[in-house]
Amino acid sequence: MVQVYIVFFKLLICFILGFILNKTRVLDMRGEKILGEILLRAVLPFMIISSSQTYFSFEELRAMGAMFAFATAYYAVALAASRICYKQTKATDDEHRIMTTCTVFANTGFVGFPLMYALYGDRGLLLAAVFNLVYNAFFYTYGAHIISKKPRFKLSELFSSTVSTASILAIVLFILPWRMPGFVNSAISMIGDMSVPMAMMIMGSQLAAVDVRRLFLDWKPYLVSFVRLMLIPAVALLAVWGLEHAFSMQGDTAKVMVLMCALPCGSMNVLYAEKYDTAPDLCTRIVTMSTVLMMVTLLFWTWIVRTVL
Repeated sequence: MVQVYIVFFKLLICFILGFILNKTRVLDMRGEKILGEILLRAVLPFMIISSSQTYFSFEELRAMGAMFAFATAYYAVALAASRICYKQTKATDDEHRIMTTCTVFANTGFVGFPLMYALYGDRGLLLAAVFNLVYNAFFYTYGAHIISKKPRFKLSELFSSTVSTASILAIVLFILPWRMPGFVNSAISMIGDMSVPMAMMIMGSQLAAVDVRRLFLDWKPYLVSFVRLMLIPAVALLAVWGLEHAFSMQGDTAKVMVLMCALPCGSMNVLYAEKYDTAPDLCTRIVTMSTVLMMVTLLFWTWIVRTVL
């Protein structure tokens, strides 16, 4: 458990640095956007591809299959349950839609990839890449359909993300009986290693610009953050605990499954909410609050999975 605290301490240092850089006007909104694009289009894909160069085994392949099945079941059930439950609340139709997508679609790439890599190395990152593939399949189809209110969705958007393409490539490279020369993989890993500090600094800078008083006045961010950060991981933990006892499953696989369900609301929700003018202000506040609270809840769930699973 000491190692976990060390990892989170490192993440906190990078987070605080980003906060300070924003307050001292070294890093502004434009700089955050540029760094975010570099992270998503270049750094994260390199980190994902590098994770494929681990030793191949059928046990790892089974773990990836289990992760794929778990993620598919999670998104199918979570979308249906959230859509039904939020319609019972006193909110507008646009707010129902945003509350649903923010609850179901977490920050699997921006936060999930660096965190799984920091905690569980290449294996954790490869499993997170599989989870993210399912995320893309659901978000860019049904998720985009909910936010846009359009009757149809485009399958071509599944492959519009470099992270998605890198995830597919990483799985293919892992299965192939060939590995990159050491110096090539070392160069790729060097670029990918920038992802963790870069992601945390961007998040720290974003939170430095938040109006805290306005953030905590509405009940909707509280509700969604509670469901996203506490209720969903708790249900996932019970499900994974049962699966772990029913089937032979490596401990790290089960831990990654739960932690990928404990991430804060994803920033892609904000981008699509702004694009289609679907309660963008509420979406921003929900994502911000869940991101603030994750510094406590993620540490809690990391401790829980290490204790229980």
